[in-house]
Amino acid sequence: MKPIEKDFPIEHVNEIAEREAHAKEKYRPVLFIHKWWARRLGSVFRTIVLYTLVDENTKVLDERTGKWRKITEEELENPWLLYLKDVDFGGKVVLDPMMGGGTTVVEALRTGCKVVAQDLNPVAWFLVKKIVEPVDIEALKKAFEMLENQIADEIKKYYKTICPHCLEEYAKIHNREPEDVLKEVIEELKVANDSREVYEQYWFEDKSKIDDKKNIFADTMYYFWIKQVPCLACGTKVPLFRGYMLARTRDKKGYHVICPDCGNIFIVSDYKEDAECPRCGKKFNPDKDGNVEGKYYICTNPDCGQKNVIVEAIQRTGKPEERLYAVEYYCPHCGRKDYKQADEFDLALFEKAKEEFKSVEKEWLGKYIPDTEIPTGVKTKEMINHGYKYWKDMFNERQLLSLGKLLKAILELDVEENVKELLVITFSEFLEFQNMLCDYARDKLHLYNLFKIHAFHTTFNPVENNVWGSEGGGRGIFKNEINKIIKGKKFNIKPFEKSIQNGKAQEKPMKMQIIGKLGNIFNDNDANAMITCGDSSYLDIPDKSADAVITDPPYYGNVMYSELSEFYYAWLRLALKDKYEYFRSEHVPNATEIIVNEVQGKGEKDFIEGLTAVFKESGRKLKDDGLMVFTFHHQEEKAWGAVLQSVLNAGFYISAIYPVQSESDVSPHIFQKANVRYDMVVVCRKRKGKQEKRYWSQIEDEIYFKVQDEIKRLESRKRNLSQEDIFVITIGKCLELYSKYYPEVYRNGKRVSIDEALSSIREIVDSQLMHTRFNQVAAETDTLTAVYLFYMAGKTSISYDSLNKALKMRNIPMKEVLDSGLVEKEGSQLLILTPKERAKIIESKRELSAIDRVHYLYHIWKEGTIFKFGSSLSEDEKILWSSEPVIKTLEYLNEIEGDKTYEDLIKFLKDRWIKQKQLEV
Repeated sequence: MKPIEKDFPIEHVNEIAEREAHAKEKYRPVLFIHKWWARRLGSVFRTIVLYTLVDENTKVLDERTGKWRKITEEELENPWLLYLKDVDFGGKVVLDPMMGGGTTVVEALRTGCKVVAQDLNPVAWFLVKKIVEPVDIEALKKAFEMLENQIADEIKKYYKTICPHCLEEYAKIHNREPEDVLKEVIEELKVANDSREVYEQYWFEDKSKIDDKKNIFADTMYYFWIKQVPCLACGTKVPLFRGYMLARTRDKKGYHVICPDCGNIFIVSDYKEDAECPRCGKKFNPDKDGNVEGKYYICTNPDCGQKNVIVEAIQRTGKPEERLYAVEYYCPHCGRKDYKQADEFDLALFEKAKEEFKSVEKEWLGKYIPDTEIPTGVKTKEMINHGYKYWKDMFNERQLLSLGKLLKAILELDVEENVKELLVITFSEFLEFQNMLCDYARDKLHLYNLFKIHAFHTTFNPVENNVWGSEGGGRGIFKNEINKIIKGKKFNIKPFEKSIQNGKAQEKPMKMQIIGKLGNIFNDNDANAMITCGDSSYLDIPDKSADAVITDPPYYGNVMYSELSEFYYAWLRLALKDKYEYFRSEHVPNATEIIVNEVQGKGEKDFIEGLTAVFKESGRKLKDDGLMVFTFHHQEEKAWGAVLQSVLNAGFYISAIYPVQSESDVSPHIFQKANVRYDMVVVCRKRKGKQEKRYWSQIEDEIYFKVQDEIKRLESRKRNLSQEDIFVITIGKCLELYSKYYPEVYRNGKRVSIDEALSSIREIVDSQLMHTRFNQVAAETDTLTAVYLFYMAGKTSISYDSLNKALKMRNIPMKEVLDSGLVEKEGSQLLILTPKERAKIIESKRELSAIDRVHYLYHIWKEGTIFKFGSSLSEDEKILWSSEPVIKTLEYLNEIEGDKTYEDLIKFLKDRWIKQKQLEV
């Protein structure tokens, strides 16, 4: 029996994994040279590799002598002692048939293993290839310098704006009006062959410094655009503003807002209050007076006011046009970083770029600019509905011109191919920040990347980034991305490991490098990594050649890898199709992709068949005493049932299963708002011989006691587990025990199917494991609040039937929940209302539950009116609003949702209302 079958150090690894989940690129920099979705944590997979492969032949580097030594008995008994040590497994072969972003590959190479890794997706294949291949860092830096000298100014010339402060100073020195200078600049720009000729004309003496000069031109950081849709009734172009707050001020004392009439940008102290434009006198509310309400837009023509459905209008009139309305800039001359209304120069400069793009478009299309259509899919459907037909439609003309110039320059660079490919993957990575689906974090003052969630989410307020970047900084600019890739590749040569000591992360340098020598490891003695692209139901390696299979299969229907990666593939194939056969197809191959995807016509049956085929092939390549270990993550019984069916069909059983920290505490990426924080590490062995007969009632008892033990281990770290956490842990134990005796599991004389076993799990969770917990929370708060905390917190919706079933077990009437104002029924779903949506409902209620009070406090805290509300309360009312049930509810919600607002509210109530009352007493 291998160590991983006896135990797994979940307390230790979760402590590190929790930190890593929130700063992955700081723990494994090389894995993040390019985007991949739902990539598993390095700390978890390092531990899996150690506990799966460690044996008496393992060598450990002696830190004092610098020489390799044999593993000690203590280390063999407790492999966690090896986590911060350099370990060599002597060329043991690890197989990963679904390598994705390459976590297994990296961790296996770091322990002296040889790796066979394959993926159907060409983007994953190219990414992992570049992750493990060594590169001369100095050659990479030199190539970037060559590229910068060749193309940077050509790109940066289209990302300039006029600094209002320097313009005013220039005009004053020359006894002119700023408006006249601006007109002059625009006229000169229109006739200039190159905009840089114009920039050179506007230097002036800086009177505050000796022998120093200034220029009226600043660097653009971001351009702010708004989509406009014609009214279907009168034809008026309606800008799709949801509100008119542009951004918080950098001192956090106010907000930049946009006048709806004249476009002036000015500062107010509170954007939720009514404002008056100092230029045109327009009175408006920046928060409430937008033109968009949900899926509708309202015509701004005062004689019309028609309400139209946005998607219907787009489908009738085509992709909306975009209007430039604001600029965030950095002026290197006066040092200001600020916002301004887009002026005539900004519009003229864009037209200049547009004109140049039109002159090269025909020649560049299909060569430096993708010409492929966006395929219909689950994740691309929204884009297509919003008028996007080709991948190039996600970019405006200036972006296409700049990106085309950059890619052309990279491909024409006279450098070693490996270096060039790293520049290509850097280019591909930064596309996530260089498209017109990017939005702006108006409180944090930075760009949101395209894949902040695992989807293509269209925005009405696209923000255009500076492609090369300015001295003012910015996310996703090329010069920063190259620094990220250099940092990542340095990790190959100088890896490190992080641990938590006394609550703080400590970094320890490691010696085992990540150097992938690519080739066929079975006939090339120098090769240690066999990275291939293809369908893993066939693996071109000898049978029984792998010591372990360590992988991370697709999560049923949660992440649409082929659809999402098409965005990168469309650009990468321009650079790689003549070199690698995997990039010759117009689209990412998905015929054999293992997924549940209604657009591809794939259901649960297809998922099971596909996963079974890969597991079967992996079993053929695995040595008889080897283990197959994988992680899986889902909150639905049917997804777990599909995985278990695949494991059993492939001739394996589950010998052990463990819960470990997932991608992040509350991840909309993976769980679609469901509050599950754990991956399950699933350890499988090849099945041998016939199983003994077992009764379901016996298995149920074993599940219950094993889950109780697991929960105690996890909660020993003072962690409250949610209903979904416990459900997933219980499912894991069910899979483990059921698979060991499959198919000889009986109830009432009949064999128990996988579906029957899993359908019993929710009942075990609700009636046994959660019963005491629910009663405890209800006693601390109230019944309605306990219902919310157990079934609704952290979600946006819940099935009516599943909630009704859970409430019946507790004898709680469904009507009580429906009448509470916590949810709204929509078909078979209950939509869970936000605190803001509930505010008016709560104000109209006579009897308030703890969750009512907490939601109202949350709402007024966000609105900034909590002090005003507090001053309206009597001392007795303050006691009610800061009572123990309210504090407890806030604590539970903080644990479940991880929203700092709950912490802030607890501190506020304790410091202001509770402490004040205590002092008075």
